[in-house]
Amino acid sequence: MDEVVGLAPSGSLGSGYNLEAFRRGLEENPDFIGQDAGSTDMGPYYNGTASLFLPRATYKHDLSIMLRAARERKIPLIVGSVFTSGARKQLDEGVAVIKEIAAEAGLSFRMAVIDAELDKADLKRRASAHRGLESLGPEQALTDAAIDRAGPICAQMGVEPIIKALDQGAEVVIAGRACDDVLFAALPIMRGFDRGLALHMGKILECAGISAVPCDLAEPMVGRVRRDHFIVRPGNPEHRCTPISVAAHSLYERGDPCIQPGPGGINDLTDSRFEQEDARTVRVVGSRFIPDEVYKVKLEGAEFVGYRSIVMVGIRDAVMIRQLDSVLAEARQRALRRFPMWQEEACHLDYHVYGRDAVMRGLEPNPGFVPQEVGLLIEAVAGRQELANAIAMFVRGTMQHASYPGIITTAGNLAYPFSPFNVPVGPAYRFSVYHLLPLEDPCEIFPMEMVEVRN
Repeated sequence: MDEVVGLAPSGSLGSGYNLEAFRRGLEENPDFIGQDAGSTDMGPYYNGTASLFLPRATYKHDLSIMLRAARERKIPLIVGSVFTSGARKQLDEGVAVIKEIAAEAGLSFRMAVIDAELDKADLKRRASAHRGLESLGPEQALTDAAIDRAGPICAQMGVEPIIKALDQGAEVVIAGRACDDVLFAALPIMRGFDRGLALHMGKILECAGISAVPCDLAEPMVGRVRRDHFIVRPGNPEHRCTPISVAAHSLYERGDPCIQPGPGGINDLTDSRFEQEDARTVRVVGSRFIPDEVYKVKLEGAEFVGYRSIVMVGIRDAVMIRQLDSVLAEARQRALRRFPMWQEEACHLDYHVYGRDAVMRGLEPNPGFVPQEVGLLIEAVAGRQELANAIAMFVRGTMQHASYPGIITTAGNLAYPFSPFNVPVGPAYRFSVYHLLPLEDPCEIFPMEMVEVRN
C-alpha cells in the first residue's frame, strides 16, 4: 500500500462544517474519517463537571453525516475526546448519540469504546509508587487530597489504544480523551507508515481547514501519508494550502515551535520542509518521532474553587483611566474591610482591563499605554454564590462613586452595557491536575469495550 488517506470533516465537532467540501473529500477515497471532539481549550469548568461544551443536538447532527458516510464506504470512523474533556460521562453520551444515529439510519457495525477516565484509587497507588508525578504547570503536588478534590481525571491516550481497537476489527472508534493528532495517525502507523510523518499529518488534520487559506475550522481537510512524505489539501476547491499556512499550524501550541510533545515521545519538526506541490496542495517531509525512554501520558483534571460572579462596565473618563490602578487597589481594600469573612470563605477578586492589558497581563509589552476608553470586567469568586454576587456589586458601587485626584464629577464613572449589572456565573474551577503519568503498557489505563451495534 503506497498511502493512507484521511479525511477530517471539521476542526470542531458540533460547530458544523461545509457539507459540499466534505462530499468532495469523500471523492478522494479516504481510508478513514477522523474527528477531534474535544480539548482543554474550553477551560477547566468542562473538566471539573464533565459537561458538554456545545448542545448535544449539534454533536449528533455532525456525527450523523460522518457515520452514514463512513458506513456507506465501509471505512472506519474515529472520534476522540468525546464530548469535550473526554470524561466517562461525556463518553457515555457520545456512545448514546452514536447508537441513536445507528437506530435511525438502520446501521450495524462493530464499535470500540475506549475509556480515558482514571479510577482515583488506582491513580493514588500509581502516584505513590512513583513518589509523585512530574507537573506540567500546577505548583501543588499530586497528593491523595488533590486527587480527591478534582473532578474526573482523564489521561490523554496515544495511538496505541486506537490501533488496538482497529486491529480487533472496530468499524467505529469512540474514545475518551485522546491527543488530537493520534486520531489521524493511528491507522497509518498500524499499516507501517512512519510515525513522525503520520503524527505531523494528524497535527494538520485535527484542526481541519485552519491550515488553509482562508483558514476556517468548518472546512474539511484531506491528508495523504506516504512512505517519505505526506500531502494535505482542503476539500473546498476555493481554498488552498500554502507552505506558510501549513507550517504556521505545525508550529503553534507549544513552548518550542519545532518540538511537539505527546504520549510516548516527541515529534521533532526541526528538519521538516514544506513545499508547494500544486496550487492547493502542500508536501511535507522530514518530520521525525523520537520515543521517550519511559512512555508517559498527560493527566488532566480540575478542582472546584467556588462560585463566580462578574460585572462588566465601560470607563471613558480620562482622569480615572490615568490612575486606574490606584482606584482598583482602593476598591479592593474597601472590599476586604467590608467582608470580614474573606479568608475563611476563600474569596477572590480580580480585574480584567480590556483595552489596556486584560489579555497579556504582566506580559504586556506596552504597559505605559493610556487608552481612550477601557472595558473593566470585575470578577469575584467565593464559597457561596450570594457572597460572590455581593463582592462584585460592592466593588462596582465603590468604583461608581470613587474619589480620586482631579475628579470632575461625583458619579457617572462607569458605563453599563446591560441591567442587571451583576451576572452570577456559577461554579468556578481551576486546572489542578496536569501531570505526567509513566506507563509500562500504553494501553493499560485505557480499557476498551467492543460493542456490536445491530439494527
